[in-house]
Amino acid sequence: MNFVKSFFKNTISTPVRFILSTLVWIVICTLLLIGLSLQHVADNASSNAKKSIGSTVTLIAKQKKVTEAASTNTNETISLFKSSDVKISDVKKLAELKHLNTYNFVVSTPAIANFSNTLQDITVTGVLSNAATEDFSNGTHTIVNGTGISSDTASNGVVLEKNMAASHHLKVGETFELLSDHGDTLKKVTITGLYTSKNENSSKIYAPYQLAKSLKGQGSKATVDLATFTLDGPQYIADFKETAEQMETIDWDKNTLIGDDSAYQQLTGPISDMHALGEKLVFRTLIIGFLLILLLQLTFLYYRKKQTDTHTHITGFKRLLSDILLPIIIALLIASMSATSLTKIIAEHSASPVISKVEQVSPIAFLFDHTQQASIQSVSATQPAFNLTSFPSLELLFKTFGLALFISIIAVSIIIFILYRQKKTIN
Repeated sequence: MNFVKSFFKNTISTPVRFILSTLVWIVICTLLLIGLSLQHVADNASSNAKKSIGSTVTLIAKQKKVTEAASTNTNETISLFKSSDVKISDVKKLAELKHLNTYNFVVSTPAIANFSNTLQDITVTGVLSNAATEDFSNGTHTIVNGTGISSDTASNGVVLEKNMAASHHLKVGETFELLSDHGDTLKKVTITGLYTSKNENSSKIYAPYQLAKSLKGQGSKATVDLATFTLDGPQYIADFKETAEQMETIDWDKNTLIGDDSAYQQLTGPISDMHALGEKLVFRTLIIGFLLILLLQLTFLYYRKKQTDTHTHITGFKRLLSDILLPIIIALLIASMSATSLTKIIAEHSASPVISKVEQVSPIAFLFDHTQQASIQSVSATQPAFNLTSFPSLELLFKTFGLALFISIIAVSIIIFILYRQKKTIN
């Protein structure tokens, strides 16, 4: 209790020293908090970029130029481009490469659905897993009842759009018929799941790719229209393509991989620069802040009397606490109110030149707010990464307080060492 009284007594009795210490700590804490915030924002932005840009590579067959007669009565010819299918065996070879998260088969074909004697034109999309499709992975489609297409789905199981099912009074577990577009194949299917779509009037039905192949009635059973590979991140796209194209067991004269990481590369530049800026700011602030606090406290000590007395050394140590601890707390509160807006300005200045070219949204919206991201794949996230209107997180405040205490401890240790060296010299 006596220590607390003397703590505030020392503070009140030396207002000039207290104000000066507080001002110095405000500058130090603000710079530290800005540096840590920049690193935090850069880490979140990097994670957001990976999610929003996507990391999908598509294997498709190259188009072949086919020359056909224009009519039976003339010698004229026309050129058509036809594409063949992708071999499932080739897909499985690529599925063994590194940094692959999931892969998917896609077979798409028009068909006619017979809903209780009501016919409707639909599109059947055959997949290995509907969860691995772009529409489901980016949130455009969401399973709301039952289960999606997977390896456990029955061969005649389908996933239907919820409104379509409701309009025909269908629910999970009920059946209807699918007729192929060319009219020679009829399949009785069972609804295993229902999905909702952000797109109005979705007429897409998801089914196992084998079912879609049988309705399409073209090509070998060992082929699919295309295959998609979802990687661990967009940073692996270039390496995946390079490694894949070196595989001699796949005929690359007939197949090609589509996947572009240029958007991600454009974003990683400013994001990395921002993280590096935050690191440099923290490192330099620690050094300069340490020197300022050390010089400031040494200046205060040299103006005190009876410094050679051991009791005064202890009193001086208490005074050091009053000159450091309380100013740090006050400075941290003030810094928390100003650091966020300053971080926003710095981030916008450093990131906008590149991000504005890739994303048609505010650079700050992309860096800080998931909900306003409009990526190349039109991906919308659900939670903000960093709320600009609030104080920094407690984690950042504790880190800043810890770094400030670290500076103080080092400075105080050196001052105590100097005091005892002087005491020893005098004795």
